[in-house]
Amino acid sequence: MRLGKKGNGKKYLAGEIDFGILGRRSVYLFRNEKREKNSNQPHYRLLIKEGDEWKEVGAFWIRESKPKEPEEEEFDFSR
Repeated sequence: MRLGKKGNGKKYLAGEIDFGILGRRSVYLFRNEKREKNSNQPHYRLLIKEGDEWKEVGAFWIRESKPKEPEEEEFDFSR
């Protein structure tokens, strides 16, 4: 993927996806600037260009993984 700028100076990611028999398509990942804080709306939108039209084909959310808690060791005290 490469980083580009739209005509209005906003940054986006651009790349390609290989759909196998359907061929390769150029894809663009834009930040969702209309997203309301603490909403379930996506942080980013994935678009492809078909002719002169843009088509949204995916959405991405920023998630935070929780640290894995250490597993408790089991001891056999019957010996």
